[in-house]
Amino acid sequence: MKRFKSSITSLLILVCAALAANTVSASDAKWDVQPSVKKSVAPANPNGIEGMAMAIVTISVDGSVASVAIDKSTDASLEQPVLEAIKQWRFNPAQLNGSPIECSIKVPFKFKG
Repeated sequence: MKRFKSSITSLLILVCAALAANTVSASDAKWDVQPSVKKSVAPANPNGIEGMAMAIVTISVDGSVASVAIDKSTDASLEQPVLEAIKQWRFNPAQLNGSPIECSIKVPFKFKG
């Protein structure tokens, strides 16, 4: 159980670091203030496999997840857990000229076996 918790913690740190590192390139960003994670839920890894999944998340003006899709993954079995987890996330929305705006970002997930 301790190893599982440390794996989940490592995963969340990777995701938050990716968001902080501007997962959308600056040329694509159409905001003054980028979105940030307010609440995250780690995806399950029921098969205990190693891999990666990249999600495209649309964040609404209230910070909820408007939509989520998988951009690419190394294993299809990782996709559904990522989709289910991301739907539970909450964000501080992106802002443009001081007002919250809807935006889309890419969020990478790395799974360790």
